[in-house]
Amino acid sequence: MIHSQMEDSQYEIRHQVLNPNQRQQLEDRRRIKEQLHQLEQDNESPTHMYRRKLKISTDVNLLDKHDSFYHTTKSLLVLFQIMGVMPIMRSPKGVDMPRTTFTWCSKAFLWAYFIYACETVVVLVVARERINKFISTSDKRFDEVIYNIIFMSIMVPHFLLPVASWRNGSEVAKFKNMWTDFQYKYLIVTGKPIVFPKLYPITWALCIVSWTLSLVIILSQYYLQPDFQFSHTFAYYHIIAMLNGFCSLWFVNCTAFGTASKAFAKELTDVLATERPAAKLTEYRHLWVDLSHMMQQLGKAYSNMYGIYCLVIFFTTIIATYGSLSEIIEHGATYKEVGLNFQERLLNVNLTAVDKATQKEVEMFLVAIDKNPPTMNLDGYANINRGLITSNISFMATYLVVLMQFKLTLLRQSAKNAFISSLKSNLSRIRNLDVDKLST
Repeated sequence: MIHSQMEDSQYEIRHQVLNPNQRQQLEDRRRIKEQLHQLEQDNESPTHMYRRKLKISTDVNLLDKHDSFYHTTKSLLVLFQIMGVMPIMRSPKGVDMPRTTFTWCSKAFLWAYFIYACETVVVLVVARERINKFISTSDKRFDEVIYNIIFMSIMVPHFLLPVASWRNGSEVAKFKNMWTDFQYKYLIVTGKPIVFPKLYPITWALCIVSWTLSLVIILSQYYLQPDFQFSHTFAYYHIIAMLNGFCSLWFVNCTAFGTASKAFAKELTDVLATERPAAKLTEYRHLWVDLSHMMQQLGKAYSNMYGIYCLVIFFTTIIATYGSLSEIIEHGATYKEVGLNFQERLLNVNLTAVDKATQKEVEMFLVAIDKNPPTMNLDGYANINRGLITSNISFMATYLVVLMQFKLTLLRQSAKNAFISSLKSNLSRIRNLDVDKLST
């Protein structure tokens, strides 16, 4: 007691002679010292609970065994390897190295070089033939111009594939490894593995649908368009299938995140119902941070792919809609936010009925959710949410209005020119009739 009073008196004396900055530093030091002293006295709140443990040493065989995400989505990964879209490889079993790897000289990459070179030759030949035929044809209908622009724009993703996909191969491998590590940590913390019961048949179905839809779309254009040659169809099959695969991959990843988040939320609810859950909440908070970082890595890994996908869809939709409306005028005719769910569960905890350690851990969990939101974005360019869809629709509507204004202006000018030419021809006929009458 006397010792603490002496410390307080010394503190007051020093506080009076120091400048404001030194006072603030002294106050911070004293507050930190008091907090550490309080933690040492409270046996129920040891300091090691709030520090993250070092990386868990794992056996590669256990990682392979419990990597349910890889086993259920393997078909889509193999399809992308065959198409040369994403040449990442799975490490052999028992080899102590990251389970998913990416190197520029791997077997998968050598195959990607070969298949891409063959596809490039076909695409270039077809593009040259279509351009030459389009230029040489003098009498071109408006719908033919629109279709040529659309099918030429569909070829663009093929040439952007090395930049859009291959360049981010290391980030994709990192994302896959994050999934592998997260599933093992989840098993260690909860004692239960993450299971994706519906993802295996969904992935296989999407692989088949991607190519089936590509064949149906291209062959239907071959039968519907008289100038679309059968040899030209081979330049488009893999491109349409690749775009369909991108869409399928996004759906698979989002479905996996949804399954993992629901399982995580259920386990968190069960832990909160137990007595003194502070130690477990610490591990769950760490899992939450890993899950949030993994969702952010998804957007970073596939940012270029989906950026190009969005641009192609945006451009072709505008052109196709403009062409359809022009023909009609002339001729007639939620990803729910995951973090909100966890915040609600934690905010519903009755803090007065739990111990101090649990109260502090709930507060730290809420801070972790706030500082690490599960936001997916295209490498910082745009956030993936419902607002992206509505903004794209508004942009499309704006450009369509501008294009239709140009179209209506052209129609008015053509109608005016037709009226003037018709009037001139009628006047010339009247003059000719008058001259004939006078001559007779």
